[in-house]
Amino acid sequence: MALLTVAVVLVGALGLLNLVLLLGVVRRLREHTDLLNDRHNQPPEVMLEVGSLPGDFVSTTVDGQVRTRADIPPMTLVAFLTPSCEHCEEQVPLLIDRARSMPGGAEHVWVVVVGKGPETEPYAAQFAGLATVFVEPGSGPLPIAFGIKGFPAFGLLDERGVVASTAFGIARLDLPVAR
Repeated sequence: MALLTVAVVLVGALGLLNLVLLLGVVRRLREHTDLLNDRHNQPPEVMLEVGSLPGDFVSTTVDGQVRTRADIPPMTLVAFLTPSCEHCEEQVPLLIDRARSMPGGAEHVWVVVVGKGPETEPYAAQFAGLATVFVEPGSGPLPIAFGIKGFPAFGLLDERGVVASTAFGIARLDLPVAR
């Protein structure tokens, strides 16, 4: 009878140990799930981090004007698009609407069409009069200065020329409102 009691106590102790270990595993899985969800909820980095200053550059607009980092006006919207990008095409109407209502007008909206070949010219032409437009290869001075990691890439520079907001879609940017 004593042997049976010892066996029952031993099985009960193993059951309790199993329960404690299982609760520990469940708690760790919840923490892991929360970490993964936090990572997926963050927007992808498309350009320099918020708080960064774009690198030095010298670039020429489609109108033939030479621009440098010193020429970026305060509160400027910058957009990097490429004609071969489907998501870029979806963003064009939103960008055009935003460019029309941007405080400061075309000087405060810089659109960089990234690519080579004949398709870049008509793509850039749709922003004429609405923005300061550049056409550059992917290894051009503006994509490098802004650390472009994907397309489309949108950013807002503050009064000091520092990156204040970045996004993969223009609707996600914290943009000023025209008065």
